[in-house]
This record gives sequence, C-alpha cells and structure tokens, in this order.
Amino acid sequence: MKKRVLPAAVLLIFLAAGPVAADSTVTGNFGVNLFAYDTTYLTTGAMYQRSIQTGMDMVVGADFGIHTEKDNQGEVQADFLVPLRLGLHFPFEGEKVTYGFGTGLTPTFQFEQSKDSARFLMGPYVNGSVRVKVHPVMSVFLQYQQDLLFGEPDWIYTGSRFLIGISF
Repeated sequence: MKKRVLPAAVLLIFLAAGPVAADSTVTGNFGVNLFAYDTTYLTTGAMYQRSIQTGMDMVVGADFGIHTEKDNQGEVQADFLVPLRLGLHFPFEGEKVTYGFGTGLTPTFQFEQSKDSARFLMGPYVNGSVRVKVHPVMSVFLQYQQDLLFGEPDWIYTGSRFLIGISF
C-alpha cells in the first residue's frame, strides 16, 4: 500500500497541474521545516499555482528536506522528509505586494536512516504569505506554514515551515 502512495501522489500532482498557462505561477523555494518541533529539516521545493477563479488558486507542490547528524561511530546519518502540498490559495492582490492565505492537505513521507524506517503521515495545513513583485514576470515571497499531521507511531505531529522563494 505505502509503495503505491508516492507514485500515485506524484501522478496526481502532474494531472492536476495541467498545462502551464498565463494565469499560473511556477515557484522554487528553500527554507526550514520544524518537523514535530524536535527535528529541523533543510528544505527545497517546487510549487505550481493556477487560478481556478478570481481570488482562488489551486496549489500543488512538493518539498524535499534533509536532516543530518553524526552517530556514535562518527558517521553522518541522513533523514529525509518529502511533504507534498495539495490545496487552495487565496491571494489579496496589491499593485506590488500580494498577501495570501492557503489551506489544504499535506501528504508527507519521512525516511529515517538512523532508525531504518519509513512512514506516511497526512493532515491539513494553513499558511500565510507575502509576495513582492520585483520584475514584470518575477516575484519573491516569504511564507509561514503550520502543519497538523496524523500517523504512526505518535499519531499527532505538529510543525512549522518557513520558506523563501522566487515565482515566475
């Protein structure tokens, strides 16, 4: 079951995104994910945002996060986090600055090398963003996101994400 979830989620992202149109945005970002407030992941990611009606956008995206630490033998162990984003974004547009609010689901895959385990978590998210137009086809943004994830073994995980990125 778990082996089929990632390919299905990736396929869903591509099917939902459709062709890139004039009313869409492609974003690259990097930042930190404070997963469960006990592990910090350095993240990078991409997002596709498309207007589905005035004042409401569909968002699909994925991040890739890595956390490293040395084990007792001095070898570096890496843990990986792959949170997907499927949701809606509500922009409040200004001439140069756009504020936004978003909500949706975040299926998340965590691979812990130190424990030789993998797990799947899912839950809702909310976020807020500020986007500043710096060029006719480019803007930079800052985003704060709060996640609430459910899954084994602790069943409830909260965390925050801070991102900075460029949109085209």
